[in-house]
Amino acid sequence: MPRNRIIYQSEAVYAGPSPATGFHFGSFTAGIGGSSNDNTAGLTNLVNQLQRVQTANYSFNVARTDVNQFGQLAAIDRVILTSPTVSLDFSYILAGLTNEVDLGFTVVSGNSDSNISAISGFLNATQDERNYFIRTVSEGNDAVGFSDISSGNNGVIGIGNAFVSSYSTEGSVGNFPTASLSVEGLNMTFQRGLSGNFVPAVNTLDGLPLRNFYTLPAAVQTTAIGSGNAISALRPGDITLNIESISGVGGADTATMNIQSYNLSFDLGRTPIEKLGNKFAFTKPVDFPLAVNLSVDAQVTDMATGNLSSLLVDDSYRFSPSVTIKSPSDRSLVMAKFALRGAKLVSQEFSSDIGSNKTVTLTFETQVGGPQDTANGLFINGQF
Repeated sequence: MPRNRIIYQSEAVYAGPSPATGFHFGSFTAGIGGSSNDNTAGLTNLVNQLQRVQTANYSFNVARTDVNQFGQLAAIDRVILTSPTVSLDFSYILAGLTNEVDLGFTVVSGNSDSNISAISGFLNATQDERNYFIRTVSEGNDAVGFSDISSGNNGVIGIGNAFVSSYSTEGSVGNFPTASLSVEGLNMTFQRGLSGNFVPAVNTLDGLPLRNFYTLPAAVQTTAIGSGNAISALRPGDITLNIESISGVGGADTATMNIQSYNLSFDLGRTPIEKLGNKFAFTKPVDFPLAVNLSVDAQVTDMATGNLSSLLVDDSYRFSPSVTIKSPSDRSLVMAKFALRGAKLVSQEFSSDIGSNKTVTLTFETQVGGPQDTANGLFINGQF
C-alpha cells in the first residue's frame, strides 16, 4: 500500500564514523567522534543515532555547463563538469553532548574545563568526513522501537563524504537550548533496508560507489546521559553566562544586565581541492583564518563608565566568555559548557523604544588556533 505522507514520527537521523570511506564497524575512541550503541557479529557498530532531532533538511544540486556551437540556437548538450553539491542541515535540543561527540567534536567529559580545541578533529582531518543517514519507517509507526527490519518497511537516505560547514548553539528565556549543524557532501543515495547496503560515500578518484557495508542500529529513546542521568532536555533556567566586566570601554554593565539569549556559532568555509583526472574533489579542507562568534542579548540595567577611544590606546585585553548549562536535577553537574578563549569585544548595539525595555547585544569573536593552542578558540566539556 502506498504511503499517504511522511511525518517526523517515522524518521530517525544517524551519523557514521570518520572517515566516510572507512569501515563502519570496529572500535571507537570515547570523547572523539564515536560511542558504542550496537553490536553486530561481534563488532561495534560505529553508526550512531542522533538524539532530540527537531528538523532535518537535505538536497542536492547538479551544475551543468552548456555545450553550444554556431548554427544551433539550443545547446547540443549540458555537461556536468563539477561534482554535485549535496547539503544536509538539522537541529536538535540539547540534553547533553552526546550528539556533539558523535558528530566529531572533541569534548572533555565532566565538570573540568577542556584544554583541547573542540574542532581539533576537523583541523587535523581525523574526524572531518563522515556519512549521514535518514531512516524512514512505514507510515503510522514510530521509528523508535520499530522492530520490523524488512526492506519494504525501511527506507534510508544517505549523505556521503560529508564535511561540517557550520555549527551553532543557542538558548533563550522560555525556550530549550538547541544546536544546529550543516554539512556538505558529495553524494546522496536512496536505499531500502537497514543492512546489506553499501555506504553512500564514493571513491573521490573515479566517482564510483564504495563497497563498504553499513547497518543502522535500532532507533531508541535515550534519556541516560553521562553518568546515567535521566534528562529529556536541558532548561533555560539552568544556563549561566560568564562575561568579564568590560573595563575601560564602558557601556552596559555586564555584571548586572539581565541576559535574555545567547548564540554561539562558527562557519567552516571550505574550498574543494580538485585535480585533472578526478571526477570529484578529493577533499574539502577548512579555509583559514576561522572565527567563532558569541552574541549575547540582554536587558540593560546599569551603565558602566568608559570611553571607546581607550581601545585605540590599549586593546590588549582578551575575554574568555562561556556558556554553562547545569543538570536540571543536580546543579553541581555541568551538562554542557561552551567556552571561548582569546576573544575580543566586537560590538555593543543598544536598542530603545516606547513600550519596551532597553536592550543591548554584545558580540565577542575569537580565532581558532591549532590543535595544541589552549589560549584561542572554542572548548567544550560536559556529559555524554
